[in-house]
Amino acid sequence: MNQDTQSCEAGGDRPDLNNSASALPATDGVILNRAVLQGTSQSSETVFSAPDIRPTEIVIPYDSLTTNTESRLMEILHEIDPEESSFTSTFRAARYALIEVGLCASDLVWRRAIREHASHRNDDDDLLFGMANKIRDLIKNWVFAMPNLNISSRGFNATPKFVQLIHVIKSCGAYGDNFRGIILVQRPEVASIMVDMMRTMVDELGFVRPHALVNELLVTDSREQSELFDNFASGKYNLLVLTKALEDVELPRAHIVVRYNLFESQLSYAFACSRTLVPNGHLIHMAEKENDLHRRILLEYSGQAVDERWIRVVSQGGNFPVPSCALKETGDPYRLHEEMTSKLGDSIKDSVNGGRLFEEDALLAVYRIAANLQCNNTAPSHHPLFVIQATPRVDGVQQFVCTVTLPPGLPLQTVQGPPRLTPTHARRSGAYQLCLRLFELSCLDHCLIHNLSRSTGCADPPSLLKSDLVSGNSCYLRKRPDFWVNSLRYSEERLFPVVISVGNPEGPSEPYAPILLLTRQPLPHLESFKLFFCGVFATVKNARGPAFVINSERLKDLHAYTLRICRTIANKAFVCPLEKMAYFVAPLLPFQVNDLSCRRMANLQNDIDWQAVTRANGNYVIRFSSDNLRDPSEFEDAVIQDRLAEFTRRYYVVRLRPDLTPMSKPLDSPREVEYANILEYCRAHRKGFQGLQDNNQPLVEVSKAAIVLNRLNPVHKPPIETNKTVPKYLIPELCGKCAIPASIYRTVLLLPSITRRIDDFLIVKELNTQFFANMILEQHLLSAVFAPSATFETDYERLELFGDSFLKYFSSVYVFVFNPALSEGALHKARQHLISNKVLRQCGLAIGLPSYIQGKTFSYKLWQPPNFTVQNVSLQHLGRSNNVAPSSGDGEMAIDPSPSKTQAPVDDTNVPAIHPASQPQPRPNTLDDNITQWLGDKTIADVAEAIIGAAYLSGGRDVALRVIKALRLPVANVEQWDDFRRKALTPPSNVTPRLREGTLSAVEDIIGAKFKYPHLLSQALTHGSIHGYDNTCYERLEFLGDAVLDFLVVKYVFSRHDHMSPGAMTLLKSAMVSNSALATVCVRTGLHEYPLYESYTMGNNIRSYAEQLEARRQEESQRAVREGRPLGQYWLDLEPPKILSDVVESIIGALYISDGFTSDGVEMMFKRVLEPFYDQHVTIKTLSHHPTKILFEIMQAQGCQQLSIEKEKQDENRGTRCDIIVHGIILASAIESTGYIAGRMASSAALDALEGDPGFMAHNCNCRTQMHMGKKDYKNKLEKMLADIDEVQNTATEEDPNDNMDVV
Repeated sequence: MNQDTQSCEAGGDRPDLNNSASALPATDGVILNRAVLQGTSQSSETVFSAPDIRPTEIVIPYDSLTTNTESRLMEILHEIDPEESSFTSTFRAARYALIEVGLCASDLVWRRAIREHASHRNDDDDLLFGMANKIRDLIKNWVFAMPNLNISSRGFNATPKFVQLIHVIKSCGAYGDNFRGIILVQRPEVASIMVDMMRTMVDELGFVRPHALVNELLVTDSREQSELFDNFASGKYNLLVLTKALEDVELPRAHIVVRYNLFESQLSYAFACSRTLVPNGHLIHMAEKENDLHRRILLEYSGQAVDERWIRVVSQGGNFPVPSCALKETGDPYRLHEEMTSKLGDSIKDSVNGGRLFEEDALLAVYRIAANLQCNNTAPSHHPLFVIQATPRVDGVQQFVCTVTLPPGLPLQTVQGPPRLTPTHARRSGAYQLCLRLFELSCLDHCLIHNLSRSTGCADPPSLLKSDLVSGNSCYLRKRPDFWVNSLRYSEERLFPVVISVGNPEGPSEPYAPILLLTRQPLPHLESFKLFFCGVFATVKNARGPAFVINSERLKDLHAYTLRICRTIANKAFVCPLEKMAYFVAPLLPFQVNDLSCRRMANLQNDIDWQAVTRANGNYVIRFSSDNLRDPSEFEDAVIQDRLAEFTRRYYVVRLRPDLTPMSKPLDSPREVEYANILEYCRAHRKGFQGLQDNNQPLVEVSKAAIVLNRLNPVHKPPIETNKTVPKYLIPELCGKCAIPASIYRTVLLLPSITRRIDDFLIVKELNTQFFANMILEQHLLSAVFAPSATFETDYERLELFGDSFLKYFSSVYVFVFNPALSEGALHKARQHLISNKVLRQCGLAIGLPSYIQGKTFSYKLWQPPNFTVQNVSLQHLGRSNNVAPSSGDGEMAIDPSPSKTQAPVDDTNVPAIHPASQPQPRPNTLDDNITQWLGDKTIADVAEAIIGAAYLSGGRDVALRVIKALRLPVANVEQWDDFRRKALTPPSNVTPRLREGTLSAVEDIIGAKFKYPHLLSQALTHGSIHGYDNTCYERLEFLGDAVLDFLVVKYVFSRHDHMSPGAMTLLKSAMVSNSALATVCVRTGLHEYPLYESYTMGNNIRSYAEQLEARRQEESQRAVREGRPLGQYWLDLEPPKILSDVVESIIGALYISDGFTSDGVEMMFKRVLEPFYDQHVTIKTLSHHPTKILFEIMQAQGCQQLSIEKEKQDENRGTRCDIIVHGIILASAIESTGYIAGRMASSAALDALEGDPGFMAHNCNCRTQMHMGKKDYKNKLEKMLADIDEVQNTATEEDPNDNMDVV
């Protein structure tokens, strides 16, 4: 590192954890305040004065653990049991003790464990028992060392952390017998062994009488709690060591409270404050030196970051109104995965992430719920959250009940918990009952239940099934939601309803009835989404209702109805056992359809149309009886079929036609054009037709019923019609009515698309919970994981561009700060090693990201609900057997209840039935297309960048930084953005050239921002040609400023054009940050007058360029006025001196550093200097003199291969018409005197149309999936067209040369 460097700290020097003045002489601690951690004091509005609430806080720094070597005892134990198959929990506890307390503690864990298990010896010959007995014998005969805290001694066997703790406790000896202290640790094993060690240290801690609190009896047993209080008050115990799980226990206040472990929980901090005596007490935080994570936790989860009102709330046991301020929590219970899975007792099971909420976790969940509700209420509630009341004594036993009252905003506001023996237990039980009731009402946010695997950071690696070395693509297993598997695992005798309603895309004449989706566990909150219908869309909404218990008979009915629905819409012989069915479908009563109020939602079980369920379960088709052939009501909302088979085509009834009979020959029905009437057509085409019972019955006018399609694709194309003529009229006597009404039938046809979209939401929630702690807004994360090839409504392309720019920005700052001696070229290489596509792909593979990516379009033909299988039904059963169940007396056709048979049709037409047995069977050694997908390496990298972009949009740069670390990019030594400011080094003022007089004020006036460190501006203006200042020229600042400007430009374009295609965004960004554009900005603002250089030639080049640029500007202004268009990029044909663009970027970099690595000043400069320039000169319409070039480039970036320009000469006086056609749609037109001008005007209008309708390409172009021509062929064709345009522009003749342009 260069010796001429100094710490760059905007705002002055800041104490650090390893160099601060001591608050306690023996501890090297620092008094905790905001200035220590952040450098600036921030005052917040407080209700209570600090001396009444907040104790004096001290940070105790300790050295990191340099080695983590096992003790000799552990080495021998591992020789006996290498796999740790016996005493597994003791092995684990010993490792924790080694890390937290030291070698001595690790050994003492075994002594304590063997004493507790002394009676468990077994003489069995089993290998496991043999190893256990050997371990017991070893421990009994082992000579254990006593604690040695002398760090310079060879026998030192404690951690620096524990040594500092002992120093803190020793410094409290002045309190004498009045001393009371509390130590808060994470693990119960650490608490117990810490007390054991302290009891042996009589010489150092003779006044200390420690006691470990690790037993849950302290919560549930009043005698245990009372005895502890008495012993602590009397001084029998004067130092309590307790775990975080017991921090809500009401304990007497202490002189010191030591947070031996730091927790990402503001509530935990509030509990610690409430246990400390004020104003003379001390709250002590133990933090590792140079540990950025510990610094971030102290900054975000303690001190002034926590509103003092939260301390008041917890100090009064929640018997106080919740403040209207956020409560920052991760929800981590800080328990091991093994503890969570093996823990007994009641719990709320979440199917989204597989987590469990226990009674002791409910308190934190309720505090978080109350805080969110209070923040969202315009009129905050003043009611206490928890109210504890003593119940009348029964047999001398005193019990307590807790009433929990939430702020308004949820269907449930007040719950009373069961009686408990202690107020602490009553409060926990009340909180748990509230969470349970909210869960039953489907109102408990799944984010409140901590994910089991999130704490460990474990992830299943992606299942790479196959790779194609030629294309570079690989085949991966596609993730399926865990929700359906978990919901079956936690299955109970209750169902959770969700009402699914669909808007009417075809209008009120073809309604879509709401249906009920019933799941075994509550679905999380799902946003509304769109389904697409040939140019229009319908919005799918959902409303969750409270759970209800259902009896076994009704459950069987729902099971059969769901099978009927799925078999009907898919025309497949689906089967699924009741116990494996993940969800059920049910129809609603007609009066419920238009009433989804809270009152109706509370009784959804009673609103199920059970008669419709029974009717559909008994019969898949119903014959029309002779008595109702003329009844119009019999045909209302009906679907009919002209074959009485289960799997066949169907028709919607339009109306009953009394004016037509089978003897009629309708002129509007082409099918019967060659026959005398419809009856004759039936005689000719229906096998075994023997005539009608009533030749005068009215006909039914029908329309072809829709089929299951991919309604998630905005570029929806109607199915290709066959040459076979579709009937328009049918004879009722020869038809059957489907047991499912038409309004229900239309809705359930959308069920594949709806359930697929629900799966997408669930997968995104899993991803967000598993890796990103729910920091990313789900609508952004949903777009981030969808590749363009999936042809969904949104994809990752815009977010990928945004995330790529932020990643360049972040990595540039990172390598700049942590490599202060590298030159600009070396910085580029260092940045590439951090964020290359190869690195991003490897990081994505490490966390299993490919399984979450949606890279393939939804195949509706492969749709299959969870655990459904297709029954192998023979042709004999489907179409060739006469084994037909007889009709019942009411005219309905009965269904054979056997699951192994399907009803055969009673007649046969020329249209074959759809046979499930004819479904293609998978070939051996082939991959299942329904659960696999092919992804390119770049796709994985693009998704990672898109996720980073989504994170920034969700919470700014700090959230994006957290996500970068969650993606496991190789960035160490930084936990928050402020770490860059603390760790940055920059040349001091005495090694940079002195600015010319007036330069500083002039530049500040131009850019509209002030430099806190003027010598940084000097470096930004210093060219490498100045002798003696090679190492302090602007090159490094230019590298940093380039990345900062790039991100600001992308953010500007992204927010300014919120629906612009990625291709157009890339064109705009490239034009805005080009050297030519920045050089023009430099000259137009006058910044070119201030660079420092020692080159006569360079000075002449700058002056010459400035003169030429001004001449070009004037010419362009005159031309633009004549042609009636905005000013274009008049600088494109000039080659600027590179110093001009470099100076603009280096000034941005210098200003960014001067502001403490924040973008405040840079954004002021952007708004004052760059934004007006861009608005005037760099837009889609002004990117080039000929807008047709830009139109083609945008289409090429979009992948569109169906663009054409067609011209047609009009009458002599009207000139030439030019049409811009995309996928057969005229996007824009213009008529001008010549084809050249018409082409320009039409292209300009097309750009306006694309900007005004951002969804046009998404809704009409599907070239990415079809790939009619290769990219190389398409590129060659576009180049030919662009060459034709250039030729036309250079040829100004009276004949319009543009008329000969080729057409794509």
